[in-house]
Amino acid sequence: MKYRGTPEQALAQLEATLKTFAEAQVVHREVLALQVIFSTPLGFRDEVDLRIDAAAGRIDFRSRSLLGLFDFGKNRSRMQVFALRFQGPT
Repeated sequence: MKYRGTPEQALAQLEATLKTFAEAQVVHREVLALQVIFSTPLGFRDEVDLRIDAAAGRIDFRSRSLLGLFDFGKNRSRMQVFALRFQGPT
């Protein structure tokens, strides 16, 4: 995902976007990175790592299921919604 402004502003925007997801919990913070656990009502947990690449002006992320081998596309669809919310209104 591309961002505008400083890396610190991008981190603040990431945290604000995460607050729009009731199932998200930040479990680890670094200066330019967050590790988040998303929990579903059925108890499935997915881990998302978000890293700010200041030189490239982008945020890289990786999402993976912590239980099972297949998530029926939930991680992908969640991160698509996340990217849209992060970018805000166009």
